Amino acid sequence: MAYNSSRQARRRRKRMRRLLQAVIPVAVALILIGIIALVALNTGLFDEFGYSSKKADLYQYFMISDSEKDTAASVVRDGEVIGEKMTIKDGRLYIPYETVRDKYNENFYWEDFSKRLLYTTGEGVYAAKCDEDHYSLGDNGIQAGYTICYMNGEVLMLCMDYVRIFTNMEYELYGGVKDEPYRVMIKTEWGTEKVCDVTEDDVAIRTAADKESAILKEVRKGSAVRMLEEEDDKWVKVMSEDLITGYMEKKHLSDPYDHQETPVTDALPINVTPVADYSQPLVLAWHNVTGDSSMSSLKDNEKYLAYINTISPTWFSIADNEGTIESIADQAYVETCHAKGIKVWGLMTNVNYPEVSMKAVLSDPAIRSYMTEQLLGYASQYSLDGINIDLESIPTEDGPAYVQFVREFCLKAHERGLVVSVDNYVPKEYNIHYDRQEQGIFADYVIIMGYDEHTAASEEAGSVASIDFVLEGIEKTLEDVPKEKVINALPFYTRHWTVDENGSVTDVKSLPMSKGSETVSSAGAAAEWDDGTGQNYAEWTSGGSINKIWLEDGRSIQAKLEVMKSHEVGGVAVWQLAFGTEEAFTLIDEYYRPRTE
Repeated sequence: MAYNSSRQARRRRKRMRRLLQAVIPVAVALILIGIIALVALNTGLFDEFGYSSKKADLYQYFMISDSEKDTAASVVRDGEVIGEKMTIKDGRLYIPYETVRDKYNENFYWEDFSKRLLYTTGEGVYAAKCDEDHYSLGDNGIQAGYTICYMNGEVLMLCMDYVRIFTNMEYELYGGVKDEPYRVMIKTEWGTEKVCDVTEDDVAIRTAADKESAILKEVRKGSAVRMLEEEDDKWVKVMSEDLITGYMEKKHLSDPYDHQETPVTDALPINVTPVADYSQPLVLAWHNVTGDSSMSSLKDNEKYLAYINTISPTWFSIADNEGTIESIADQAYVETCHAKGIKVWGLMTNVNYPEVSMKAVLSDPAIRSYMTEQLLGYASQYSLDGINIDLESIPTEDGPAYVQFVREFCLKAHERGLVVSVDNYVPKEYNIHYDRQEQGIFADYVIIMGYDEHTAASEEAGSVASIDFVLEGIEKTLEDVPKEKVINALPFYTRHWTVDENGSVTDVKSLPMSKGSETVSSAGAAAEWDDGTGQNYAEWTSGGSINKIWLEDGRSIQAKLEVMKSHEVGGVAVWQLAFGTEEAFTLIDEYYRPRTE
């Protein structure tokens, strides 16, 4: 038994040795593998394993089809491909005229009548025709070296290089080589951007924050990329210098730093020099006259002349579609006003002949020029100091032609030393085409007709000029026009409304300021101050009808003057001289005392 036990023990030891000889190498190998894995995890030894080498389809990424490869550039905005495209022609970028006006520079004007693209500055009017590689300023021709504009069907296309001449902007166009799609980024604003430097060679920008995603571009060491946003603690969204946007790992990038962009400021300036003297406020009264009533009406209202420094008689009318200017100007009138130190601005309007087509007279450059020369001729003949443009009810589609007339007229008038003022409604969406910003560049004054909140044609009774309506007109105009050029016009009139029991208007009468108060008094009614409108309001019943009046009087005029003064506008105008009262003019004198020469 002892012998067998000893033999069995030897056998067990032998088996154990064989087992250890088999297990130990495996265990050692596993330990070594663990150590290597731990080291790799901490050092990134195996980081390159598992990365996709698949290349992304850039044409698909930039949303450019096969048929567009040579003719379209994808727009990149704020680092994103937005799906908008622009046209490539002869290696240059072209964009639609309307896009240029809406986004980059509204001073361009396509004159369909003559098929010319116009751009107006203080120097004059630059003009270019379709399919030509040169443009002109007056009689001077200028070579561009590329097609400035062309028609693509019914769409006018402008070369961005030409737009750039007149606009503080820059654009970056890439692609078109090595089978890369065209892409473009246009900038009109500059600031500080976050930038990182690539610290290794051939670092991939990928379509997603994932090493298995496709490669958009490989970037060389030392290249700068714009940092758009941090995706997580490993990835960051970037845009390369050639407008490829995607994701890079942070470990291949330097710490971000600020890069201050340099604004582009070398575009041709408009540089319109005003003629007006802004050292004193403008106090203007329109004077509504007809026929040969100018002098008699002036004498009837002579007592008010001491309160103003400028008068604008309604002397000139567009009488027909050929642009004939009808005149009732009076030399003695001008001499009388000048003797009192009052400047005279003849008013030109379209309201007296409503049948005249604004499209006909404004879209034809020959008619625009004809009207300008007539007005300048009358200004010279009667020694006028300025012209007041009062073109009303301009259709939306004729807005660009109207603004071009204002531009061209101002340049010609300024050459003669004439002040130009332009009358405007309180800004609303429906009259945005009057383009007060452009008026504010070229004209000396932009006058807000701060009245007719409710007109004689309104379906409901209401104020002629509530205080909020006046405030809206001033604040919105000041968004587009320098304050010294902004003039607010006050109403020297009110309206007497008659309504039925349902509130429907049955009758409305326009009354001079003094007649409004007299009407309330004669009806035995009492007016009470209404904070909401900033006016005294009266209401009474007679003959089964309800009568309503929102009075313009000393208190309402003063409330408006307070708003005007607090916004530091350039002065005041009134419609009209003959409707004034001593009280109203005295108040104006307290706020805007005119100094006559």
